[in-house]
Amino acid sequence: MTAFSPTAKLAFLVVGPMVDLKLIVLQAGTFDRAFAVRFVPVTFALAILVSTLFRWLLL
Repeated sequence: MTAFSPTAKLAFLVVGPMVDLKLIVLQAGTFDRAFAVRFVPVTFALAILVSTLFRWLLL
């Protein structure tokens, strides 16, 4: 994965486990479909934002 920037790698490692299809189905079944519909975009956006901030601050 040398072709990708450290920010892209960090976002991939964070977003991958958080926005997994199995997890979305599990959340929709456990909580409510509305929760899963709100949770996925918020998690995705937050992971991208935090990865970008880490890039500016640490990398």
